[in-house]
Amino acid sequence: MSELKFRPARANDAGTCSRIFFDAFESIATRHSFPIEPGSRDFTDFQTNSMLATEGITGLVAERDGQIVGSAFADERGPIVGIGPVIVDPSVQDGGVGRALMDALLDRERERDVAGVRLVQTAYHYRSFALYAKLGFAVRELLSVFQGDVPRVGASTRSVRPASASDVDACSAVCRRVHGHDRSAELSTWIDLGSARVAEVAGRITGYATGFGYGWHAVGESNDDIIALLASADAFQGLGFLVPSRNVGLMEWCLNSGLHIVQQSTLMAIGLYNEPQGAWLPSILY
Repeated sequence: MSELKFRPARANDAGTCSRIFFDAFESIATRHSFPIEPGSRDFTDFQTNSMLATEGITGLVAERDGQIVGSAFADERGPIVGIGPVIVDPSVQDGGVGRALMDALLDRERERDVAGVRLVQTAYHYRSFALYAKLGFAVRELLSVFQGDVPRVGASTRSVRPASASDVDACSAVCRRVHGHDRSAELSTWIDLGSARVAEVAGRITGYATGFGYGWHAVGESNDDIIALLASADAFQGLGFLVPSRNVGLMEWCLNSGLHIVQQSTLMAIGLYNEPQGAWLPSILY
């Protein structure tokens, strides 16, 4: 078998990487009788092109005999790096390509001396879990993926409005209180794209969401902030949104509001991890 070669992903790799992205997740989900996480080829086209066009997101492709057989991305816009998706063509899965991609990305982040690296792993995929455990990732949180109609709540002490660029500092302060670090660069991107919202009490920002679904995160001083933000959504995009399963109050609200769990995932980390002090929803990265 010929040697694997690695290089940075380029814009003209989007078509091949997008195809492998969908095919890889379709193969794994079908094998385990679960829904396909990306949902459609249109979504993987959009997501791959977006990642390749976003400053601060690094892509790496693996080639064999000049053909792309896998790729991996790392969001490097903050002190904590989020890895994903890591994708391998079904024709060469279980052949070491995923391990080699992860080794290459982790070598890069060690050279950058980042504070920590995180990822969200699909819980039913035991082989990927074993790989990440071998690489030193620690389990930090079990996550439940919820989907359904957006619940509507009655009177609330929280008001919700679209976020603006002037809100970044206040939002970042909330994120630092909850997690010990902020995600201001990522937040700014979603504000520019128009999906971010803030929760307020008497004009003071107490939480924010970059959007509602797999690709977005939220933080709040309490569950009331997260509930108000979720209830303001137009819809939950993609497979759904991720909830830390240890948050009994938020899990209870979701289940009693008619939302249902479609699968579970695992948040794993290397390096800095502060036990969250407040309420939060991770994205598919962390």
